[in-house]
Amino acid sequence: MTVTKTVNGVEIKILQGYNEIGGNCIVIKDKDSEIVFDQGIRFSRFRKFYNTRIQPLSPQEMKELGIIPPSDEYKKIFISHYHLDHLGLLFHLPPDAEVYVPDTEILEKFLEPYKNSPGWTTYVPPSVAININNAISNQDNVIPFYVEHSAYPAVAYYLNNPNVRILYTGDFRLTSPIDSIDSELHSKIHNKLLLKEITAKGYSTDVLIIEGTNFSSPSTPTNEYTFNNIVFEIFNIHKNSLIMVLLDPLDVEAIFTILHYVNYYGRKPVITNRRLLKMIDYWTRRFGWNKEIYQLLDENFEQVFEVVDEEELTKSQSEYVILTAKDEPIELARKLKNLEGTVVISLSTETKSESGEDESVEDVWFKTLGFIVYRLRISGHYYPYELRDILDTIKPKYVIPVHTEASRTVCEFVKRFGYQCL
Repeated sequence: MTVTKTVNGVEIKILQGYNEIGGNCIVIKDKDSEIVFDQGIRFSRFRKFYNTRIQPLSPQEMKELGIIPPSDEYKKIFISHYHLDHLGLLFHLPPDAEVYVPDTEILEKFLEPYKNSPGWTTYVPPSVAININNAISNQDNVIPFYVEHSAYPAVAYYLNNPNVRILYTGDFRLTSPIDSIDSELHSKIHNKLLLKEITAKGYSTDVLIIEGTNFSSPSTPTNEYTFNNIVFEIFNIHKNSLIMVLLDPLDVEAIFTILHYVNYYGRKPVITNRRLLKMIDYWTRRFGWNKEIYQLLDENFEQVFEVVDEEELTKSQSEYVILTAKDEPIELARKLKNLEGTVVISLSTETKSESGEDESVEDVWFKTLGFIVYRLRISGHYYPYELRDILDTIKPKYVIPVHTEASRTVCEFVKRFGYQCL
């Protein structure tokens, strides 16, 4: 559903993301310029047309089905972070498009596995003709502000238009799992964040385009304190078991939180997933983590850490914690055998509408293999009870909720707090 609002001659057109979670695409247009914030995939719609047997033929087909926006019609795209429901298919953009992202170096590392993909995800990376730039370098009066999210890095964008000042939050949260256990590391990861920067620099906002994911969440995700307490207890109670942790390679804070507990309990972290291996190598070097990390012996993996072979891992299960990605623990268990009683911590930060994940087959395998499974979700989004503090800090004249299935509910809250939805 496309929603269009006009403020002081500036048109705000929400092509995707209004009254739905995922697939944000917002066009800001005045007489002199036209820019786009995000161009994501609508996974809720993707699942209606595709499955493991029926896959997309092309970006054009996905556009015609309303799964991706018509972003090939625009020349300037600002990406808030690298989850595919915001990043979308960069290959679909016109050859002369200018794309602005939070960090080009991290984007390049994130995109590497997609370049040789045999399926539709090969269209996630851009063509060589598309210009990818750091957002900070733009000349369009768009100011990036870093935010906390479950994908690093993530930014909000402040459009300092002379007629209307617009703040688009992207996806963000106010709390962090790593902050409560290692504030020094947290400061290295997040030096300056949105709300403090807005306050310190005195920016005023006419229109706040804010995500509201957790207003329509079917269950309340754990906060950072509950999350840390649960992980602590899992490691404490299951001292004699092999532990596997399923991680998102972009979720820096979850990665370092788990590494903290692995180190605290004197275990050895072993990475068994190639993509996770490359990203953890990058994150640990970037943020100065110098404690021991291992990787599973695999001739197809570049060696960046000390190697542990399968025999050692099987023989000394209580000494290790496997760090891996979705589907990997099942393949590993089928290969190694004798892992019954293994503890799996499956970390999720996003709703299924954002990630497109289906965990039903995974659940059957976990039961068959005799795994003890903890599914934990620490949200990459702020909680509804935090909205008032956000509004009182930003003090917008108008609010437009996106990335939520409960737009009316968000607007009711906004009204009760003395603000106005557009």
